Amino acid sequence: MTPEIAAHRFAHHAMGTFFEAIIASEDPAYAGQAAQAAFREIDRLEGLFSRFDVRSEIARINRLKSGQTMAIGVETFECLTMAEEIREETGGAFDVNRRAWENRGQPAGEDENGESVAETAPAAFSLSETAGGFELNRLAGEDGPLVLELDLGAIGKGFALDSALEVLADWDVENVLLHGGTSTALASGSAPGLEKGKEGWPVGVGGGWPCLGVPREIVLEDRALSGSGTEVKGLHILDPRTGKPARGHVAAWAVHPVAAVSDAVSTAFMVMTTAEVEAFCAVHPDVWALAVIDYGKCRAFNPDAL
Repeated sequence: MTPEIAAHRFAHHAMGTFFEAIIASEDPAYAGQAAQAAFREIDRLEGLFSRFDVRSEIARINRLKSGQTMAIGVETFECLTMAEEIREETGGAFDVNRRAWENRGQPAGEDENGESVAETAPAAFSLSETAGGFELNRLAGEDGPLVLELDLGAIGKGFALDSALEVLADWDVENVLLHGGTSTALASGSAPGLEKGKEGWPVGVGGGWPCLGVPREIVLEDRALSGSGTEVKGLHILDPRTGKPARGHVAAWAVHPVAAVSDAVSTAFMVMTTAEVEAFCAVHPDVWALAVIDYGKCRAFNPDAL
């Protein structure tokens, strides 16, 4: 009798949360071995990215003094390069420097709604590729040292999911749904048992917020979904441009082929105004966005990106 394809679930604690791999396979033992290989990759990246581990590359970068340079690995280089690109594209609404606002050099102004705003803070580090590898340079400001305290909490989990999926591909696992603490889900292939003609992995979106005209469930196929909100932790996301709690939206979701990108931009959408999210999506057609402005008031952008 032909073995039946089923969804096998495996969980692992890392990066302060629980990661899960749901693998569609005929062989649960092989699926479990593949999942453990993916989890080992996540653990390895945590050892590089954790700002709480004094041995990690991020913690060592945070101890650099102005003008100092440090050799870094390819993973840290790639993650920080992506973070810098998103910082520039979001006008500083996303920044892995958790104290970026201190480098503005000017007081925050106010917009028409009385909310504090300021120009994007300058970058406190630069990255370069050399003949021997990759380097990070701790920059000095024109008016004195720039503050640098890197925190990859809003991009690192997504980056880890992307890397874990690459490991699973090496194990010939084609149909899998990964998630990190339920804040980011990354899908490859399809779930077992779908109706004929359907492909992908069904995932919920929107949380507990009522959003008329927006599907409560979307089907992810080779894409990632990330969400940020105030339901559990309240106003815990800071605006990197002001150092004050983000008040752009009460919740936000983003879909993108790369989990690190969806992770980062969903956080940025919490900071940005709805108009800024709309403008961002206009030049990034591969990003689907859902912004919850208030209870019962939502906007979705780029439906064709799903």
